[in-house]
Amino acid sequence: MAGNPRTGLIHILLLSAVASLSACNKDSGSTPAPTGAPRAAPKAPASVKAGPTAAEQTAGMVQAPTLGKSQIPVELKFELAEKPKVGQPLEIRVALIPQVAASPVTLQVSGADDLSVAPGAGQFDIPAVEAGEVYRQTLKVTPNADGVSLVGVTVSMKNDVGTDQRVFSIPIVAER
Repeated sequence: MAGNPRTGLIHILLLSAVASLSACNKDSGSTPAPTGAPRAAPKAPASVKAGPTAAEQTAGMVQAPTLGKSQIPVELKFELAEKPKVGQPLEIRVALIPQVAASPVTLQVSGADDLSVAPGAGQFDIPAVEAGEVYRQTLKVTPNADGVSLVGVTVSMKNDVGTDQRVFSIPIVAER
């Protein structure tokens, strides 16, 4: 090295540092790896493609208000198939979204004097529900008078502790 002696010393120190760091990566107590067939890296498990969330599945639906103080972990959303008319049957699509698993679940539908519930559409039974899933039903009612009517939906859930109920109301504004 005909150049600066200091530059040569820096090169030697850097080379020594690289060699030292390379040697530190080996564990002195480990056995050498076999030189046979190369090992394939373990494959990562296939990712499970999650479906749409409950919020995505019920986009555009309205949250049904709760009557009373029941706090069972369940939501009820609804949407009307068409504008309510007095004397004409109306379909109300509801989505039940439980936050806990339960078995069984019952929906009881009731109407005020100015609203008729279609025969056979007063109760829906669901054998079992899972948390976060969406369970859809279609309620059929007929408004009998102008103005605001309330459709009551009582959700009964049986769980490990017992049976709990939560009452929701769906407002209907009917016109002639």
